[in-house]
Amino acid sequence: MTDEGFFYDLVLSDDQKSITNVLAYQERPGQSLRAVMWSDTAHRWIYAPAIVADVLYDDSDPMTTQPADRATAERAASAALQAQLPAESALIALCEEGERMGWRYGPPGP
Repeated sequence: MTDEGFFYDLVLSDDQKSITNVLAYQERPGQSLRAVMWSDTAHRWIYAPAIVADVLYDDSDPMTTQPADRATAERAASAALQAQLPAESALIALCEEGERMGWRYGPPGP
């Protein structure tokens, strides 16, 4: 992974038969997690590292995720979310904005 590269995970439904979300994130040694996910409520991609961290790492309420490459994540976003996965440059811009604004659970409001 390059400094600007992202990992992608697909969030699966409880029965593991459908995709409920797509996560794009950067794990950077010595720095906080950068993460973007689809918001069903806002109908857009949001910077929400606290939510993504819970999905990926909280063993008390585990969610099933499946690692994916960029092409698979793009197809999943289109098919399951009816949304286009932003280009990595746009993901970086979302992360930078979220970090500047201090958002951990996405932007405030709808």
